Amino acid sequence: MSREKQGFHDNMVMLNEMFPDKGMLNQKEVAQFIGCHRTTVANKIKFNATTKLVSKADLARQISV
Repeated sequence: MSREKQGFHDNMVMLNEMFPDKGMLNQKEVAQFIGCHRTTVANKIKFNATTKLVSKADLARQISV
């Protein structure tokens, strides 16, 4: 059984507080959460190629240490 990355739980809590009614986030919402430009988010975060969305759990995993 693998362990979750350090900071995953804290990131999930912050994401759920900021976006309580959403399971998937777009680039604009991720940029708002992280505090950077949408272009940076598009280059650094792996979004679904078709929908251009990322789940909160996947985002929390990607930004955790």
